[in-house]
Amino acid sequence: MAELKVLLVIIRQTLGWKKNCDWISGRQMMEKTGCSNRAINLAIDSLVKRKVIAVQDDGGNLLREPSQRRGKPRMYFRLCELFTHVDTQGKTNEQKGITGSSSEKNAQDLRKLSKELAKNIRITNYISTN
Repeated sequence: MAELKVLLVIIRQTLGWKKNCDWISGRQMMEKTGCSNRAINLAIDSLVKRKVIAVQDDGGNLLREPSQRRGKPRMYFRLCELFTHVDTQGKTNEQKGITGSSSEKNAQDLRKLSKELAKNIRITNYISTN
């Protein structure tokens, strides 16, 4: 369950604010998920190993192993390939020329990606079948 909570925080902090990546402190992650630091670290490790998220330091270096992340004052989180086609440039639908049915198609695409992501991390019971 911690994996889902951590992933949802990362989605909200990145896609929700139209960012490619975002710095999320350990304290902020604990407050937003309600999980312990240990549970969060295990969830991050699992999501990184499954290539659902990527973690970087201030210099943009990937932090693939827990030992690389330990003691880092700032870690930046981003979603991996499943969400790379989602627009993060901050353009509105009107600016991109998207109206009506295109917006609905984008919503359908995001639902499809969410279901695929859920399947990849084995949390399908939490995603609606609609």
